Amino acid sequence: MITADDKLLITKEINTIVVDYTKKVVIRKLLVLLSFESTSDCEVVTDLIRSLNFYGMNAKPTELEFQLSELLEKFIENLKKEEQTALHFWTLNQKYLYYLEEFECDDDRYFENEFDKRFGRELAHKIYDPNNSNLRQDTFQELNNFLSIFASELDLSIIDEFTAEQILEEIDRYCLHA
Repeated sequence: MITADDKLLITKEINTIVVDYTKKVVIRKLLVLLSFESTSDCEVVTDLIRSLNFYGMNAKPTELEFQLSELLEKFIENLKKEEQTALHFWTLNQKYLYYLEEFECDDDRYFENEFDKRFGRELAHKIYDPNNSNLRQDTFQELNNFLSIFASELDLSIIDEFTAEQILEEIDRYCLHA
């Protein structure tokens, strides 16, 4: 941790490193888990990703929403604390403008320096207390949307010997080049 006068400071560079780690390691693990029956051989495509692909971004049957929620809950629960925190940083980056707008609407009487300080504290509070600040729920919802978008971009109309390779290429595109 970088601190100054007992204040936690997250620099732009540290934030970038954490979010990059999240994409390359944590998100990749999640996409492989969603996509393949076995995360070690990455050959057999799951029924879940097929179903998500079929429905795309449209309304999904309750059972499919439940399966996706169950996958996400187990995934997040099995992550190390550091990986969960990295996911929270990723969520803050994904929803930054939403949080900024929400904060601006709450109170617009601060000078720029004071505003930055208070907004930074609000974001830090989310990281330190993800359950009570709704960051955990926001992370869950962002991941849910992310997985639906990922699945909808795949061409799973025909499952053949090249499908696994195509999915892995898409995972690389999402995690390494994003």
